[in-house]
Amino acid sequence: MKLLTKKTKAFTLTEVMVVIVISTIVATLAFSVLNIVQNNMRIIGNNYAYREQIQLLETALTIDFNKHTDAQWDPIENTLIVSSPVSQQKYQFFTDSIANSINTYTVMVKEKSFYFEGKKVTKGVIDAIKLTFQNTREPHRMFVFKHNDPTVHF
Repeated sequence: MKLLTKKTKAFTLTEVMVVIVISTIVATLAFSVLNIVQNNMRIIGNNYAYREQIQLLETALTIDFNKHTDAQWDPIENTLIVSSPVSQQKYQFFTDSIANSINTYTVMVKEKSFYFEGKKVTKGVIDAIKLTFQNTREPHRMFVFKHNDPTVHF
């Protein structure tokens, strides 16, 4: 009697294991690349937010310098006060931020210089400020000035 043997087409155990190993390697690489991309996007977002804070600070200082008639730097309290007969704005400099009555700018100032009539000063009346910031790829500098009132010299 002849046994009828019908061969079923299928994969061998070795072939299935090879496919599973290769699939695992591809999935691991995909998750690694995804993690790298997410880290890079987070870093780009943080850099963008930091530069935005610098630009907002520069805009606020420019507006206040040109809106007010007097600017004073106090190195003991680390404050910049811009004032006019009508209003006053105070900027407090901290190690990791600069704050005024409206906003807190989370920027790290590496170096700050103050000027009056083109000469560097360390305290008192100023008409320009130069800030250099940390945590930027290339040195980011800001220079804000105001035009002096001609009656100052009379």
